[in-house]
Amino acid sequence: MSFANYRLVKIVAFTVLLLASLAEAEPLSVMVDDEPQIIERHFLLSDLGYSASIELQGSKSDTYIGFGSRLDEVITGGELDLSFISSPALQSKFSHLKVYFNQELMKVVPVEEGTQGDVVESKIPLDSRFFSNYNQIRIELIGHLDLECWNPDDQSIWAEISKNSSLHVTSRKIRLQNDLGFLPAPFFDAREFTKLVLPIVVPDSPSMELIKAAGISASYFGALSQWRGAEFPVHVNTLPDQHALVFMTNDERPGFLKDYPPVNKPTLQVISDPENPYVKLLLIMGSDTDELLTAVKGLALGNSVLSGSVAEINHALQVKPRKPYDAPAWVRTDRPVLFSELVKDKQDLQVTGRYGMPINITLQLPPDLFTWRSRGIPMDLRYRYSPPAEDYDGSRMSVSINKQFVEAFNLNKSGISGGEKRVRIPLLEDRFSDGDLVRIPAFKVGSKNQLGFQFAFTSVTNGACKTLPAEAPQAVMDGSSSVDFSGYPHYIEMPSLRAFANAGFPFTRLADLSETVVVLPQNLTKVEIETFLQILGFIGASSGYPAVAVDVVNSWDPARLHKKDILAISVTPALSKAMNDDDALPMILNETERTMLSPVRNRQSSLNIGENGRAVDNEVAENVNVSATGGLAAVVGAESPFSAGRSVIAVMAASTEDLAKVGAAFNDSGKIAAMFGSVAVFREDAVSSYLVGDRYYVGKLPIWQLIWYHFSEHPFVILLCALALIAMLVVVFWRILNQIAAMRLRAGEDE
Repeated sequence: MSFANYRLVKIVAFTVLLLASLAEAEPLSVMVDDEPQIIERHFLLSDLGYSASIELQGSKSDTYIGFGSRLDEVITGGELDLSFISSPALQSKFSHLKVYFNQELMKVVPVEEGTQGDVVESKIPLDSRFFSNYNQIRIELIGHLDLECWNPDDQSIWAEISKNSSLHVTSRKIRLQNDLGFLPAPFFDAREFTKLVLPIVVPDSPSMELIKAAGISASYFGALSQWRGAEFPVHVNTLPDQHALVFMTNDERPGFLKDYPPVNKPTLQVISDPENPYVKLLLIMGSDTDELLTAVKGLALGNSVLSGSVAEINHALQVKPRKPYDAPAWVRTDRPVLFSELVKDKQDLQVTGRYGMPINITLQLPPDLFTWRSRGIPMDLRYRYSPPAEDYDGSRMSVSINKQFVEAFNLNKSGISGGEKRVRIPLLEDRFSDGDLVRIPAFKVGSKNQLGFQFAFTSVTNGACKTLPAEAPQAVMDGSSSVDFSGYPHYIEMPSLRAFANAGFPFTRLADLSETVVVLPQNLTKVEIETFLQILGFIGASSGYPAVAVDVVNSWDPARLHKKDILAISVTPALSKAMNDDDALPMILNETERTMLSPVRNRQSSLNIGENGRAVDNEVAENVNVSATGGLAAVVGAESPFSAGRSVIAVMAASTEDLAKVGAAFNDSGKIAAMFGSVAVFREDAVSSYLVGDRYYVGKLPIWQLIWYHFSEHPFVILLCALALIAMLVVVFWRILNQIAAMRLRAGEDE
């Protein structure tokens, strides 16, 4: 069969299936084939979020490893390949590891004589009967020392589980109903902990409005993916081999859907791929691009009310405009925030064991929160714990922020954090202490933060061979504990690629991107569309809200760019012309020529920061122009030429294929951490960042704080101003006193 005939048969089969699904009153049932498709999955512990090895300290210490089961799969079996090293001090006769799966004991791994201190590998089968939506493996260490009298919490009782331990899962695919009620699954399944890969299908030569609709959907699914990361490969007029989104109007549609019946309303429909019934396609449709945008907004804003195989969106409106800094993923800065608001499950605030895993609370903050010379961020701590046998026996609760130690507190027999459940914590200096409130040093607060609370209980020996207590202690950070970021103004020195890389700022200042314009090239390539979707997905993950109000254009129209923050992708020649100044951008790229401005000083690890938090030594020292043809990409920040105080973030590359380097960087935490300043250059696998060029400021400060901030690094200027002010006051008072004296003299003469 020729390719043309094969394509024709495929289109006919596709159309027949679509028409049949439209005629059915009920969606397809969930079915399992006689010979179902088998899926083999392999995960390292590092793929499941464990960036380092897992340490078990003390006998009966344990750790948990979690993973999910997809909605469209039935797990038929699994195996844990456990790799660990045990302490050389353990006695082999009594020491072992107990491996539980969903609270069922799967296997006991003995510590064999002669293997202590060496890498030991063991395969633990996981019984398929115990798999559920969310699965948990618990590994418990039972340790024993070869001594007549020994302490179960002795420091020599330990085991280290390698992050290279792996999990193998075998599952079979099932056919889901064509039902929107499953959304966002199977396109995004919250039970899957790995990176989201969601193909986007568009027609040939898609319009800007259709690309905008795809961008809104990418931001929506990016917000769902959160820490997992997301990738959106683009398929132009072709079908992928996995679940995908398809965007089309009556006039713009992929070739394999050209005979699909037209729609007269914004419409969402789930269908099956005719060649692979396990693959679902979400058709996002409208009679024109306006209706297509309504359909996308209906998906992003009204997902919870969708059901059936087809849904028509009557309207999808934002009744109330978004306010600055109200992104759902960000901590509120208008009032104190309770710990219970910062975790998904209150169980996350509880820990068991003498030296268990720390209780971690993630805080996403606006990057422009101005904490210069702050006394600290107040934090009201309340916690409960199993009381130790003696007061102040060495049991402690340690507080850290961003893995930097802050303070430790002794635990006593009361079992609570003080009589009023509050703690007075003097931090680095007494001036941070304020009554019963804890204060976090403000200089340790960035856009992404992690509060850590580590409980450590000591064992108490009573006599030669007795250790009390026998049960594992427990501790809870009370959900009524709070942290307060209110009262701080918003002000930041720009451009700051660190703020962009960490939080999508300044675009995410308004979570729906209502003050953002994306400028794309006139003739879009597949890689340029993928880069646009990748960045919109990253911005959605940063804010936790879909970019339903973003504007997407393909020209530098001053009217549409006025008072807007601009994200420009692969439009270097037009961008350079729009900036009206060859030196406004610190880097220019095209296919064969690169121009870059270099600063006086620059450190790759961080910026040169003065005492007031401002960058220094950003003056241009060199101007380099190079002709080359190798791969190169960059992200550049500058002030908008259309509005003072607005920003331009330009993603550029020597060729469109090199844009993929930038898109991949936003799924790499190491590359994100390396981005700062005004220029980030991507070559091969390396990122180089620089601070160079003009600076500007975004936000507002009280007038006196603004003066002190900008003159704090110029004490002589402040001194001269103070002297001038004193001189003026002396002159004024001298004249007033002279007038008073003259009035008295005249009064005396009159008498």
